[in-house]
Amino acid sequence: MRSSEVAFEFAGRPLVTIAIPTFNRAALLRECIESALSQTYENIEVLVSDNASTDDTSEVLREFDDKRLRVLSQETNIGLLPNWNACLAAAAGDYVVFVSDDDRISPSLLDRCVDTIPMHSEVPIVVALSNFRLSSSGRTKPARVSKRIVSGLRDGIDVLSEYLTDQIDVTMCCVLLRTQALRSRGGFPLDFPHTADVAAWAPLLFQGKVGFVNEACATYNFHEDSETSKLGVAQILLDGRKITNLIGCMADERIEDRLRREEVKLQARRCFSRRGLVFLTYHRSNGASLFQILTLVWRSRADLMVADKLSVLRFAAIILCPRPIADRLRHLKQSLAEGWRDRQTAVRPG
Repeated sequence: MRSSEVAFEFAGRPLVTIAIPTFNRAALLRECIESALSQTYENIEVLVSDNASTDDTSEVLREFDDKRLRVLSQETNIGLLPNWNACLAAAAGDYVVFVSDDDRISPSLLDRCVDTIPMHSEVPIVVALSNFRLSSSGRTKPARVSKRIVSGLRDGIDVLSEYLTDQIDVTMCCVLLRTQALRSRGGFPLDFPHTADVAAWAPLLFQGKVGFVNEACATYNFHEDSETSKLGVAQILLDGRKITNLIGCMADERIEDRLRREEVKLQARRCFSRRGLVFLTYHRSNGASLFQILTLVWRSRADLMVADKLSVLRFAAIILCPRPIADRLRHLKQSLAEGWRDRQTAVRPG
């Protein structure tokens, strides 16, 4: 089908690129591509950028005979974020959504997102919600949905506030971005190894009206082999400070009302303070000594102590828990998770 015929068939319906950067995850990639090609929204291309994989990725890609699938093959491993930017540079769509090879999107994701965009408009971003799958326990945590705003065209600052106050769960695989808007900001910043995704999409929420889908349309998979889990805690804490500063600068530039501006800046500080405490807790549970944790806390105290009192108390209770008790609780938690998985398997049809 010629490009002119495609444009006529989908008149008024933007072309959307589903970008899948991948490296050495052949087993997961197949299912990810299948979920992308299963979209009920028809005007799509699926763009896979293989970052010089050394496993069976090329064989998996050859299994698909679909004209909507396009493959980029990097000659050498160019790194995670450069591979994401390679997808952005090659995307043909008016809009693009980035789906990591271990994440999954629902068949209705793009239909639900595009439905929020007025005909022939240039809405910079559409935010949908994401479930969280914890590979270590096999459990999927349903997305938190907003109790304050509903699906449709909404004020971008309202959506940002819901995210910063943990009223909604948003990950990269459920964010639809106007391709040119992201390109004009330089794509994914390489100096934000942990929060490059938020640094890419959060500034677009300051551009006025944005799309919002108040339901889960994707599932983010968190596991110990993820790129995030490989980053050092010090780098994660540093990135939290940098993204807080970025959002603060955007607020100073774009929000005229002083009270609203200061509220958003405080929400950003508290948000990434809470998340810093969560990563420190995770680091402690993976064997870090109390001295190591307290050293990190002291170095980042100005950032971390902005969190609400409940988060700080919960963090203190966990890291100060004696190791034998912590190990016993962890073992109990794993046993409960295994029991939960067994029950799920027992009730599954067939």
